[in-house]
Amino acid sequence: MAVAAVNTAPAVVVERQGVFTHLRLNRADAGNALSKETIDELTAELRAAERSRKCRALILSAAGGTFCSGVDLGRLVGDPDEAERVSVAFWELLTAWADSPLMTVATVARPVTGGGVGLVSACDLVFAGPAATFRLTELTLGLVPALIMPFVLARLGEQKLMRLAMSTEEIDAQVAVEQGLVDELLTDPGEVAARVLPALRRTSRAGYAELKACRRKLRPLPKNYPGYAIGLLRRTVEDPAFVAKIGELHRLGLIP
Repeated sequence: MAVAAVNTAPAVVVERQGVFTHLRLNRADAGNALSKETIDELTAELRAAERSRKCRALILSAAGGTFCSGVDLGRLVGDPDEAERVSVAFWELLTAWADSPLMTVATVARPVTGGGVGLVSACDLVFAGPAATFRLTELTLGLVPALIMPFVLARLGEQKLMRLAMSTEEIDAQVAVEQGLVDELLTDPGEVAARVLPALRRTSRAGYAELKACRRKLRPLPKNYPGYAIGLLRRTVEDPAFVAKIGELHRLGLIP
């Protein structure tokens, strides 16, 4: 009997270069979907970078043909407790990314969908290559992008967010720049560090921390919003229509 190969490659590859910490999503065979383990690892690496006096910026990239396909939904089907654990961890990651005293940067070279768009939106700066595309797919699955909405809203504004979510259409990198989801197009992802280094030299970590503290005061979320969003996902993962949809996509090989 043949034994299936076990993928022992790390879900996140970490490289430290001077003032930069590079994190590369490395589950290319699974569309770089965000499992609970991957989410926890990203948060842990962010915190480790923050503890380093040398680090000033965190740069997120991805291996393979998909930047990030969002949360690994296949692991949540029919399990509201696991859905809550993943949701809590994902919310912690998004808020940590957005509020970090480090400059957080996403380098998007390939398609990003669902929760991956939220992860990108939580970054301070987003650079995209010509092959990058962006799509909120949640409504096609019977979900609502509740957890990521505050972060996408901050970039797009209400009307553009609602249009992107309700249409479920894919937009290319140029349109994403025009709408504010992406800050700048770069043909070579390797240029990102050089592109942001002058800003780091002109500023301080303490300045970034205070700047982000001011932003939090200007756009406070209702205290019950995270709980509401998490509860919404808890209910959805038990819905028979959602379970059937995810099962069909898994059989077709469209999700891990």
